[in-house]
Amino acid sequence: MPINRKIMGVKRGVTFTGALSGTSTIATGSTPYSVCISADGASVYAANYVSNTISIFARNTSTGALSGTSTIATGSTPYSVCISADGASVYAVNETSATVSIFTRNTSTGALSGTSTIATQTAPSSICISADGASVYVANYASATVSIFTRNTSTGALSGTSTIATGSNPFSVCISADGTSVYAANYVSNTISIFARNTSTGALSGTSTIATGARPFGLCISADGTSVYATNFPANTVSIFARNTSTGALSGSSTIATGSSPRGMCISSDNISVYATNYSGNTISIFTRNTSTGALSGTSTIATGTNPYSVCISADGTSVYAANLGANTVSIFTRS
Repeated sequence: MPINRKIMGVKRGVTFTGALSGTSTIATGSTPYSVCISADGASVYAANYVSNTISIFARNTSTGALSGTSTIATGSTPYSVCISADGASVYAVNETSATVSIFTRNTSTGALSGTSTIATQTAPSSICISADGASVYVANYASATVSIFTRNTSTGALSGTSTIATGSNPFSVCISADGTSVYAANYVSNTISIFARNTSTGALSGTSTIATGARPFGLCISADGTSVYATNFPANTVSIFARNTSTGALSGSSTIATGSSPRGMCISSDNISVYATNYSGNTISIFTRNTSTGALSGTSTIATGTNPYSVCISADGTSVYAANLGANTVSIFTRS
């Protein structure tokens, strides 16, 4: 059932069903793998894998429409892009050059500047930032590790060279909103690695894992911290886990069917909707989340451009965006 609560970041007075509508797109650079949106809702960024750039779009906060054609150069083959909660920094992991590109964001215009990088391990594929802005984590696909960086909250600079071992070939990494847990989806091991985060230092510890479906790819955590979800690429499913909010431990083995070859996924900040991109199906699967149990339901989809790879949702819950790798576009959807 739709809910109408005054949740931080969700548009006040709006009852959401989670349904998506819209067919508009905007051109990116070549082969966009990843898309993200600033917390203030004013900017959207897409990492262009073949162009070695980030596309910079201004977002109309009333309509969700995107505009702009500017780009900024990254390292070689940027795979994933993310933005700090304070809106001051944007980061892209560069698979071939094994680096993170570090950009300063103009919080008034959304423009990016900066050319600095920091080294990761081999083939970084995903990046996330803690809500407190103090830590950045990178999943290194070929190295079977997560790199741990300390972020200067004044300048956005990164430092540190420590890593922690994961399962085989981690594709995605994410962090809980409370900052106490980090998870990595291990594509070849068919597991999620579970780490406890020291909220003072950002250090990670732990060696526990939980089984997923075949070839977990995308990973997300509900804003309330009670659920973790993983897309299973060849299995055409999403794995659903209950999260212990005290320990970060995961439990559960249920799944729900998606479209063909699910890749990226995201969850709305009101906790009622989960979206998964279906790479071969050229669609997004739309799920309704039970806010008490974390269970997912629904079989509806909406068409995207060719080969949607990643998906993100605005903090106010009104817009969803998908990066279409095969079409060199971002699809723009209105969420109702």
